Parts: sequence; C-alpha cells; structure tokens
Amino acid sequence: MRTNVESLILTLGLKPKKITATMNLYSLFFTICMMTWGSTCAAQLIFNNPSFEDEPSDATVPMGWFPCEPGTTPDIGPGPWGIDLEAEEGETYVGLITRSDGTYEAIGQRFPDVLEKELCYTFKLSAAACDTYSGFNGRVKFRVWGGTKKCKRSQLLYESETIDYTEWKEHEINFTAEKKLKYVIIEAYTDEGPIRGHILLDNITNITKCNKA
Repeated sequence: MRTNVESLILTLGLKPKKITATMNLYSLFFTICMMTWGSTCAAQLIFNNPSFEDEPSDATVPMGWFPCEPGTTPDIGPGPWGIDLEAEEGETYVGLITRSDGTYEAIGQRFPDVLEKELCYTFKLSAAACDTYSGFNGRVKFRVWGGTKKCKRSQLLYESETIDYTEWKEHEINFTAEKKLKYVIIEAYTDEGPIRGHILLDNITNITKCNKA
C-alpha cells in the first residue's frame, strides 16, 4: 500500500532506489512540504513516523518512538503473534498490550514543536483490534497524554472507548493545552481490572491549531 508521502515524492518526480515510510522519509516530506507550500505546511506539526513504519517484528519500538513504561515491548504488525489486520496507512502499525499483572505498554515521542499554553490543537489517529493476537485478545482502550518532559504525563488529551472493532476507526483528538507541552505519550489502558488485552494504532495525522469550543 503506498503512503501519502510516497505518492507526493513520486508526483514530484523523485526516484529513490527504495521508498520506505521511515522517519527519514518523513523528514524528507517535511522538507519538500516547506519548499512547496511554505507557511501552509509550517502551520501543521508533523509527527516523526506517524504510521509506525518499520520491519514487522515482535518486541520492537517503531523508529522515531521510545518506550514510556517498564516492560514496553510493542509489536509491529502485521505478522508477529498472529496479527493479521492490514495496515490502514503504509505497510505497518503498532500493537500495545495490557497484562494480567496490571502492567501495560506505552510509547512516546517529542512533539515537532512546543504546544503553547491555552491554544487549541487537533489531530487524528486510527485504532482497531483483532481476534488473533496470541493470548492477548482482550478488548481495551487507549489514552493519549501530553507531557512537559519525556514520558511525563502532564495532561490527559484523550481517552477512547473500548476498542472492540476489527476494522480501522479514526479518532479525533481535540484539546486545549493547559501548559506548554513538549511530548506525546500513547498507552494501552483498561479500567476493568487487569486483562490480557491489546490495541492496534496507525495513521496519526498532522497537528493543527483549532478554534476553541
């Protein structure tokens, strides 16, 4: 499946030996975007590797992201642990789990720029579940946090409903920053007691400013 980034590069006539949607490709996209659309592009904050592109494998944090909980060993699907859902964007996505001992997985990265206090921001990401996540088929939620420091949960930006569907669904995240936020953290979450569950995530959009409600 070709990503939007790849399509743009091909449209502009570039001929890399091998196009893969890694963090280097997204850095190239940002450069092209600035050259082509200037201020329009600058008004949007572009995540590093927003569709979690990497080699499908278990116990691997996608490029451009870092673990934010002890024991965080995400899986990059499809493939590992029987995960068979096709990616919504690009070729791969990330899977985060919750465990029966109450631990869970979380990943994060630095925002492309500081989110300013009292400004409204919006972005979207897609989530799904599957029936073949070996031993971790329970249905859970995900939460998105903003942080002032790496992996520090300073403001809850979004909490989803229980993800009990096996097709990708887009979630819109709107929030007003209560303080200057520098990091994003995304975690698998359950409020129904310890459970062996999972969440699949893909296709985070650019961050844009929005009007306050």
